[in-house]
Amino acid sequence: MTLQAKFFSLEKLRFSELYTLFVLAILILGNIAFSWQVPMFAVNILIAIAYGWFIFFINKVKYKSRYLELLSNIHYLLGILIIYSIDNSIIKSFGLPDADATLVKWDYWLLGMNAGDIFNNIKNPYFTEYFQISYTLFYFLPIIGSVDIYFRQTEEFDILLRNVLFAYIFSYLLYVVMPSIGPRFTIYSFEQIHSDLPGLLATDFLRWIINLGGGVTNPNINPADTVNRDCMPSGHTMVSIVTMYYSIKFRSKYRAITSVIAISIIIATIYLRYHYLVDVLFGIVFAGISLLIESKFHKFIVILKDKFLLKSNN
Repeated sequence: MTLQAKFFSLEKLRFSELYTLFVLAILILGNIAFSWQVPMFAVNILIAIAYGWFIFFINKVKYKSRYLELLSNIHYLLGILIIYSIDNSIIKSFGLPDADATLVKWDYWLLGMNAGDIFNNIKNPYFTEYFQISYTLFYFLPIIGSVDIYFRQTEEFDILLRNVLFAYIFSYLLYVVMPSIGPRFTIYSFEQIHSDLPGLLATDFLRWIINLGGGVTNPNINPADTVNRDCMPSGHTMVSIVTMYYSIKFRSKYRAITSVIAISIIIATIYLRYHYLVDVLFGIVFAGISLLIESKFHKFIVILKDKFLLKSNN
Protein backbone atom coordinates (compact mmCIF):
# COMPACT_ATOMS: atom_id res chain seq x y z
CA MET A 1 0.00 0.00 0.00
CA THR A 2 1.42 3.36 -0.99
CA LEU A 3 1.87 6.33 1.33
CA GLN A 4 -0.89 8.11 -0.55
CA ALA A 5 -3.34 5.22 -0.15
CA LYS A 6 -2.59 4.94 3.57
CA PHE A 7 -3.27 8.49 4.60
CA PHE A 8 -1.87 11.33 2.54
CA SER A 9 -4.35 11.16 -0.32
CA LEU A 10 -4.47 14.19 -2.59
CA GLU A 11 -7.53 13.13 -4.55
CA LYS A 12 -10.18 14.58 -2.22
CA LEU A 13 -8.36 17.79 -1.29
CA ARG A 14 -9.72 21.10 -2.51
CA PHE A 15 -7.36 23.15 -4.62
CA SER A 16 -7.40 25.79 -1.87
CA GLU A 17 -5.88 23.14 0.40
CA LEU A 18 -3.38 22.15 -2.26
CA TYR A 19 -2.35 25.81 -2.50
CA THR A 20 -1.87 25.86 1.25
CA LEU A 21 0.24 22.69 1.21
CA PHE A 22 2.35 24.08 -1.63
CA VAL A 23 3.07 27.30 0.28
CA LEU A 24 3.74 25.41 3.52
CA ALA A 25 6.32 23.32 1.66
CA ILE A 26 8.00 26.50 0.37
CA LEU A 27 8.03 28.02 3.87
CA ILE A 28 9.52 24.84 5.33
CA LEU A 29 12.27 24.86 2.70
CA GLY A 30 12.84 28.58 3.32
CA ASN A 31 13.20 28.05 7.05
CA ILE A 32 15.62 25.20 6.47
CA ALA A 33 17.67 27.18 3.97
CA PHE A 34 17.90 30.24 6.24
CA SER A 35 17.82 28.49 9.61
CA TRP A 36 20.90 30.43 10.69
CA GLN A 37 18.96 33.68 10.15
CA VAL A 38 15.47 32.83 11.46
CA PRO A 39 15.40 32.49 15.28
CA MET A 40 12.13 30.54 15.28
CA PHE A 41 12.94 28.31 12.31
CA ALA A 42 12.43 25.01 14.17
CA VAL A 43 9.08 26.12 15.61
CA ASN A 44 8.00 27.42 12.20
CA ILE A 45 8.79 24.09 10.58
CA LEU A 46 6.95 22.09 13.25
CA ILE A 47 3.87 24.31 13.00
CA ALA A 48 3.86 24.09 9.19
CA ILE A 49 4.18 20.29 9.28
CA ALA A 50 1.46 20.01 11.94
CA TYR A 51 -0.98 22.10 9.93
CA GLY A 52 -0.16 20.18 6.75
CA TRP A 53 -0.93 16.94 8.60
CA PHE A 54 -4.18 18.45 9.90
CA ILE A 55 -5.35 19.22 6.34
CA PHE A 56 -5.04 15.54 5.39
CA PHE A 57 -6.57 14.41 8.68
CA ILE A 58 -9.65 16.62 8.51
CA ASN A 59 -10.32 15.51 4.93
CA LYS A 60 -10.15 11.88 6.01
CA VAL A 61 -12.69 12.27 8.85
CA LYS A 62 -14.82 15.24 7.78
CA TYR A 63 -17.85 13.17 6.79
CA LYS A 64 -18.09 11.49 10.19
CA SER A 65 -20.02 14.42 11.66
CA ARG A 66 -21.48 17.74 10.63
CA TYR A 67 -19.06 19.54 12.99
CA LEU A 68 -16.01 17.99 11.36
CA GLU A 69 -17.40 18.88 7.96
CA LEU A 70 -17.88 22.47 9.11
CA LEU A 71 -14.31 22.51 10.43
CA SER A 72 -13.08 21.28 7.06
CA ASN A 73 -14.60 24.38 5.46
CA ILE A 74 -13.33 27.02 7.87
CA HIS A 75 -9.88 25.77 8.87
CA TYR A 76 -8.38 28.12 6.28
CA LEU A 77 -8.84 30.85 8.94
CA LEU A 78 -6.13 29.08 10.94
CA GLY A 79 -4.04 28.36 7.86
CA ILE A 80 -3.75 31.95 6.70
CA LEU A 81 -2.70 33.04 10.19
CA ILE A 82 -0.02 30.34 10.26
CA ILE A 83 1.31 31.27 6.83
CA TYR A 84 1.16 34.98 7.71
CA SER A 85 3.06 34.43 10.97
CA ILE A 86 5.79 32.27 9.44
CA ASP A 87 6.20 34.59 6.46
CA ASN A 88 6.62 37.63 8.71
CA SER A 89 9.06 35.86 11.00
CA ILE A 90 11.27 35.33 7.95
CA ILE A 91 10.87 38.92 6.73
CA LYS A 92 11.68 40.42 10.14
CA SER A 93 14.64 38.10 10.72
CA PHE A 94 16.47 39.52 7.71
CA GLY A 95 16.20 43.05 9.06
CA LEU A 96 15.51 44.62 5.67
CA PRO A 97 15.15 48.43 5.78
CA ASP A 98 11.58 49.67 6.08
CA ALA A 99 10.20 51.39 2.99
CA ASP A 100 7.87 53.74 4.88
CA ALA A 101 9.81 56.90 4.01
CA THR A 102 9.31 56.15 0.32
CA LEU A 103 5.61 55.39 0.80
CA VAL A 104 5.10 58.67 2.68
CA LYS A 105 6.71 60.55 -0.23
CA TRP A 106 4.50 58.78 -2.75
CA ASP A 107 1.38 59.70 -0.75
CA TYR A 108 2.50 63.33 -0.64
CA TRP A 109 3.14 63.26 -4.38
CA LEU A 110 -0.40 61.99 -4.98
CA LEU A 111 -2.30 64.02 -2.39
CA GLY A 112 -0.06 66.80 -1.14
CA MET A 113 -0.80 65.53 2.37
CA ASN A 114 -0.87 62.39 4.51
CA ALA A 115 -3.71 60.11 3.45
CA GLY A 116 -5.00 59.71 7.00
CA ASP A 117 -5.51 63.48 7.25
CA ILE A 118 -8.23 63.30 4.58
CA PHE A 119 -10.62 62.26 7.34
CA ASN A 120 -9.60 64.88 9.92
CA ASN A 121 -12.76 66.94 9.43
CA ILE A 122 -15.18 64.03 9.68
CA LYS A 123 -13.55 61.63 12.15
CA ASN A 124 -15.71 60.89 15.17
CA PRO A 125 -16.27 57.96 17.58
CA TYR A 126 -19.17 56.59 15.50
CA PHE A 127 -17.13 56.38 12.30
CA THR A 128 -14.16 55.00 14.21
CA GLU A 129 -16.30 52.27 15.79
CA TYR A 130 -17.84 51.34 12.45
CA PHE A 131 -14.54 51.21 10.58
CA GLN A 132 -12.76 49.31 13.36
CA ILE A 133 -15.48 46.65 13.33
CA SER A 134 -15.35 46.54 9.53
CA TYR A 135 -11.58 46.21 9.53
CA THR A 136 -11.77 43.32 11.98
CA LEU A 137 -14.39 41.54 9.86
CA PHE A 138 -11.72 41.15 7.18
CA TYR A 139 -10.87 37.57 8.17
CA PHE A 140 -14.55 36.59 8.13
CA LEU A 141 -15.47 38.40 4.91
CA PRO A 142 -14.89 35.32 2.69
CA ILE A 143 -17.30 33.33 4.90
CA ILE A 144 -19.99 36.01 4.57
CA GLY A 145 -19.48 36.15 0.81
CA SER A 146 -19.51 32.41 0.24
CA VAL A 147 -21.78 30.80 2.82
CA ASP A 148 -24.74 30.32 0.46
CA ILE A 149 -22.39 29.43 -2.41
CA TYR A 150 -21.09 26.54 -0.30
CA PHE A 151 -24.59 25.11 0.16
CA ARG A 152 -25.09 24.98 -3.60
CA GLN A 153 -22.57 22.10 -3.63
CA THR A 154 -20.97 23.31 -6.86
CA GLU A 155 -17.41 24.00 -7.96
CA GLU A 156 -18.04 27.71 -7.43
CA PHE A 157 -17.22 27.45 -3.73
CA ASP A 158 -13.76 26.01 -4.35
CA ILE A 159 -13.10 28.60 -7.06
CA LEU A 160 -13.93 31.42 -4.65
CA LEU A 161 -12.01 29.89 -1.76
CA ARG A 162 -8.88 29.11 -3.73
CA ASN A 163 -8.82 32.62 -5.23
CA VAL A 164 -9.21 34.17 -1.78
CA LEU A 165 -6.38 32.04 -0.41
CA PHE A 166 -4.25 32.84 -3.45
CA ALA A 167 -4.78 36.58 -2.81
CA TYR A 168 -3.84 36.16 0.85
CA ILE A 169 -0.68 34.23 0.01
CA PHE A 170 0.23 36.54 -2.88
CA SER A 171 0.05 39.57 -0.57
CA TYR A 172 2.22 37.83 2.03
CA LEU A 173 4.92 37.09 -0.53
CA LEU A 174 4.84 40.69 -1.78
CA TYR A 175 5.57 42.08 1.69
CA VAL A 176 9.23 41.19 1.27
CA VAL A 177 9.58 43.64 -1.64
CA MET A 178 8.83 46.77 0.41
CA PRO A 179 8.63 45.91 4.13
CA SER A 180 6.75 48.65 5.95
CA ILE A 181 4.96 49.25 9.25
CA GLY A 182 2.38 51.88 8.32
CA PRO A 183 1.49 55.48 9.19
CA ARG A 184 0.23 54.75 12.73
CA PHE A 185 3.91 54.33 13.64
CA THR A 186 5.74 56.63 11.22
CA ILE A 187 3.45 59.66 10.88
CA TYR A 188 1.15 59.49 13.88
CA SER A 189 1.70 58.48 17.49
CA PHE A 190 0.87 54.85 18.12
CA GLU A 191 0.56 55.56 21.86
CA GLN A 192 -2.01 58.32 21.28
CA ILE A 193 -4.23 56.48 18.80
CA HIS A 194 -6.91 55.83 21.45
CA SER A 195 -7.24 59.52 22.27
CA ASP A 196 -6.80 60.73 18.70
CA LEU A 197 -9.26 58.23 17.18
CA PRO A 198 -11.55 57.23 20.05
CA GLY A 199 -14.32 54.75 19.43
CA LEU A 200 -17.35 53.68 21.42
CA LEU A 201 -17.64 50.18 22.88
CA ALA A 202 -15.57 47.71 20.86
CA THR A 203 -12.83 49.83 19.28
CA ASP A 204 -10.18 49.53 21.99
CA PHE A 205 -10.60 45.76 22.32
CA LEU A 206 -10.54 45.21 18.56
CA ARG A 207 -7.44 47.37 18.26
CA TRP A 208 -5.78 45.21 20.89
CA ILE A 209 -6.68 42.07 18.91
CA ILE A 210 -5.30 43.56 15.69
CA ASN A 211 -2.11 44.69 17.43
CA LEU A 212 -1.62 41.28 19.01
CA GLY A 213 -2.05 39.50 15.69
CA GLY A 214 0.29 41.99 14.04
CA GLY A 215 3.20 41.33 16.37
CA VAL A 216 2.70 44.01 19.05
CA THR A 217 2.82 41.67 22.04
CA ASN A 218 5.23 43.17 24.57
CA PRO A 219 4.36 46.60 26.07
CA ASN A 220 7.94 46.99 27.27
CA ILE A 221 9.35 46.94 23.73
CA ASN A 222 8.95 49.69 21.15
CA PRO A 223 5.99 48.42 19.07
CA ALA A 224 7.55 49.73 15.86
CA ASP A 225 10.39 47.25 16.39
CA THR A 226 8.17 44.18 16.77
CA VAL A 227 5.17 44.88 14.55
CA ASN A 228 4.97 42.85 11.33
CA ARG A 229 6.19 44.41 8.11
CA ASP A 230 2.91 43.86 6.26
CA CYS A 231 1.64 47.11 4.79
CA MET A 232 2.72 47.16 1.16
CA PRO A 233 0.58 46.18 -0.66
CA SER A 234 -2.61 46.22 1.39
CA GLY A 235 -3.66 42.59 1.82
CA HIS A 236 -6.96 43.80 3.25
CA THR A 237 -7.63 45.53 -0.05
CA MET A 238 -6.53 42.59 -2.20
CA VAL A 239 -8.61 39.97 -0.39
CA SER A 240 -11.64 42.25 -0.04
CA ILE A 241 -11.72 42.95 -3.77
CA VAL A 242 -11.27 39.28 -4.73
CA THR A 243 -14.01 38.21 -2.30
CA MET A 244 -16.37 40.93 -3.52
CA TYR A 245 -15.66 40.05 -7.16
CA TYR A 246 -16.55 36.38 -6.79
CA SER A 247 -19.46 37.09 -4.47
CA ILE A 248 -20.97 39.23 -7.23
CA LYS A 249 -19.90 36.91 -10.08
CA PHE A 250 -21.47 33.85 -8.44
CA ARG A 251 -24.53 35.86 -7.35
CA SER A 252 -24.25 35.22 -3.64
CA LYS A 253 -27.38 36.15 -1.71
CA TYR A 254 -25.12 38.22 0.51
CA ARG A 255 -23.22 40.00 -2.25
CA ALA A 256 -24.62 43.41 -1.24
CA ILE A 257 -23.53 42.94 2.38
CA THR A 258 -20.19 41.56 1.22
CA SER A 259 -19.64 44.57 -1.03
CA VAL A 260 -20.50 47.09 1.70
CA ILE A 261 -18.13 45.41 4.17
CA ALA A 262 -15.37 45.07 1.55
CA ILE A 263 -15.54 48.75 0.62
CA SER A 264 -15.69 49.71 4.31
CA ILE A 265 -12.56 47.63 4.98
CA ILE A 266 -10.67 49.41 2.21
CA ILE A 267 -11.67 52.86 3.54
CA ALA A 268 -10.88 51.73 7.10
CA THR A 269 -7.29 50.87 6.20
CA ILE A 270 -6.63 54.59 5.66
CA TYR A 271 -9.10 56.05 8.18
CA LEU A 272 -7.64 53.93 11.00
CA ARG A 273 -4.06 54.71 9.84
CA TYR A 274 -3.04 51.14 9.17
CA HIS A 275 -2.08 51.89 5.56
CA TYR A 276 -0.89 54.58 3.20
CA LEU A 277 -2.94 55.44 0.14
CA VAL A 278 -0.34 53.86 -2.14
CA ASP A 279 -0.69 50.60 -0.19
CA VAL A 280 -4.36 50.56 -1.12
CA LEU A 281 -3.75 51.54 -4.74
CA PHE A 282 -1.18 48.79 -5.17
CA GLY A 283 -3.58 46.46 -3.36
CA ILE A 284 -6.19 47.19 -6.04
CA VAL A 285 -3.66 46.56 -8.81
CA PHE A 286 -2.38 43.33 -7.30
CA ALA A 287 -5.94 42.14 -6.65
CA GLY A 288 -6.46 42.35 -10.40
CA ILE A 289 -3.16 40.58 -11.05
CA SER A 290 -4.11 37.89 -8.52
CA LEU A 291 -7.38 37.24 -10.34
CA LEU A 292 -5.51 36.98 -13.65
CA ILE A 293 -2.65 34.69 -12.62
CA GLU A 294 -4.51 32.37 -10.26
CA SER A 295 -5.84 30.35 -13.19
CA LYS A 296 -2.25 29.83 -14.41
CA PHE A 297 -1.15 28.70 -10.97
CA HIS A 298 -4.20 26.45 -10.77
CA LYS A 299 -3.16 24.67 -13.97
CA PHE A 300 0.35 24.23 -12.54
CA ILE A 301 -1.03 22.64 -9.38
CA VAL A 302 -3.30 20.36 -11.46
CA ILE A 303 -0.27 19.11 -13.39
CA LEU A 304 1.69 18.47 -10.17
CA LYS A 305 -1.28 16.67 -8.64
CA ASP A 306 -1.84 14.48 -11.69
CA LYS A 307 1.83 13.55 -11.86
CA PHE A 308 1.91 12.66 -8.17
CA LEU A 309 -1.24 10.54 -8.43
CA LEU A 310 0.06 8.77 -11.52
CA LYS A 311 3.36 8.01 -9.81
CA SER A 312 1.58 6.81 -6.65
CA ASN A 313 -0.69 4.47 -8.59
CA ASN A 314 2.16 2.83 -10.50
